Amino acid sequence: MLFRTLLFFTAFLLSSIAAAEHLDIHQLTSLVPEPNIKPTYGGSDNKTYKSGGIGILVYDGANSIDALGPFQVFSSAGLKPQLISASKNETGKYKRDITFNNGLKIAANRTIANTHDLEVLVVPGGAFETIQMAKNAEVLNWIKAVHQKTIYTTSVCTGSWILGAAGLLQGKQATSNWYRTDELLTHFGATPKPSHRYIFDGKLITANGVTAGIDMALAIVKKVFANDLNNGEDYTQAVMLDLQYDPDAPVRGGSPEKTEPAVFDGMQYMYDFYDLANAVKQIPIQ
Repeated sequence: MLFRTLLFFTAFLLSSIAAAEHLDIHQLTSLVPEPNIKPTYGGSDNKTYKSGGIGILVYDGANSIDALGPFQVFSSAGLKPQLISASKNETGKYKRDITFNNGLKIAANRTIANTHDLEVLVVPGGAFETIQMAKNAEVLNWIKAVHQKTIYTTSVCTGSWILGAAGLLQGKQATSNWYRTDELLTHFGATPKPSHRYIFDGKLITANGVTAGIDMALAIVKKVFANDLNNGEDYTQAVMLDLQYDPDAPVRGGSPEKTEPAVFDGMQYMYDFYDLANAVKQIPIQ
């Protein structure tokens, strides 16, 4: 009997110690990001967006997952991201309704006309519409102005072309979409790091292909919740479990290194057929 009591007590003690090494539900739900990258609110009910927070740039022709992958991660983390439109309607006014390059239509929360400061800026990519956005002086000037106050300025996939056009990649380590990464990032004055899923260089963060934006957003979550007992790991795991994010692709692939050479060559030929690389190299740098 004494042995069984001691055994039970030992098991209870060990489980208590193990639990103490991780955050419980009350600790998880009461964590505050440091620095605080949530938006501030005002108005009579204190629910009207005032300033700051996470802004994800959206525009007609952008890749939906570039924008919505990070949006979902930040939303699951309780960080209240905002979708910020950079597209105009036929009358030349910024609009909130956006159509992504896969046909998905969404309504942005705000436009760049009424957003002037952010803690985090995320710039998604696309193809030809992204090139046009990278030549849009009004948008580039807005990005540069917002960048002055951000904690993190980021891009996903070919969104790096827009940051590059704004001159923000000069002298920075960066990654981007797999397509001719080295030569296109070099055009913008960056040091290419194509094998990195995402890379931090100061407050600049670039993620490579479309889905890498999810990993980048999780890395930001881990950074801003690093004040917890496990350096942000518990909170980030909670977000990942909320999303059940545990990729298990049915075939090997998804990067140049893991793709069959014949498949890679075919994909690159398709992009080259549309002269995409030369179009990017014609983008002027501010």
